[in-house]
Amino acid sequence: MELVSVLRKKGIVVQEFENVGREYREKWVHAFSDSKFDQHKYLTEFLWYMFSAEKVDCLVRKEAALSFDKVNKRYCYIFFQESDDVLQVEYASSMNAKDLLNVTGEYCDVFVVDKGFNWTYVIPHEEDWGPYFYRKKSKSN
Repeated sequence: MELVSVLRKKGIVVQEFENVGREYREKWVHAFSDSKFDQHKYLTEFLWYMFSAEKVDCLVRKEAALSFDKVNKRYCYIFFQESDDVLQVEYASSMNAKDLLNVTGEYCDVFVVDKGFNWTYVIPHEEDWGPYFYRKKSKSN
């Protein structure tokens, strides 16, 4: 996968895992959608529809990419809508939104989350949509 090479050239530690993508997609939906109905719906469609349908208040386009570039990426996961491959990346502060733009094929819908699934950055395969950045509100708000 070309993305792995791009990240490793930046000094980012990357571990590749196969056959766990479904587990990460399910965990993502449970972490970022509100109801069981929504969770079932998004597991049977493109996950990023949750953002394009404006069901969640998130940053879009340039603001999303800028927020992703600034967020702490010490330890996070990258997974995809159509692949069961998952990347675990560590010390990824140098990873930015542009690094994820040229992903193609089964890897074209890109999801990045922190270790605790507190924030996510999503690049849909459709150029007219996204990218999206969403951070859960803290419980004290």
